[in-house]
Amino acid sequence: MKKCCILICLCITLIACNSEFNKDAYFYMFFDKSELNIESYKGSYMQYATIESGENLVFEYRFIAQDEEKIADDEYSETIRFEIDTNINKFSYSDDELLDIKAVFTQYCYCGFPPSESKNVNPKGTISGEKISNKEWRVRINTTFYGNEKKDIEGVFKLK
Repeated sequence: MKKCCILICLCITLIACNSEFNKDAYFYMFFDKSELNIESYKGSYMQYATIESGENLVFEYRFIAQDEEKIADDEYSETIRFEIDTNINKFSYSDDELLDIKAVFTQYCYCGFPPSESKNVNPKGTISGEKISNKEWRVRINTTFYGNEKKDIEGVFKLK
């Protein structure tokens, strides 16, 4: 009987440890020999960028929010993407220069982004970075997108 109780307690402990809820996930990566193609969703101010073959480095920050299994359509994620020339080892772009690097913030969710003049604005702020190695960059994004989506992110981006 004692062995049975110990076995049950051990099983409950293992199940409890393995049944952690999904946690928020953050990804910091960059792609070599790539470029961005920026498009807008029809009937929305939200833009998105597809990564295509090219001559630049494309950086991507991705956030995926914890999913609540019992709540329908609560999934949420977001990306920030931009591109730079492959021949530089350090960069800093601000305000109107963010258009030159095609900086774009995209939200993915079950929600609407109807056209709005107040949201249809260029990003403001700074994106800067420094090459650590051929496979890593330290990047800081301190930028406001769509007039009020403030993002302050710092991380080591790794070659994908």
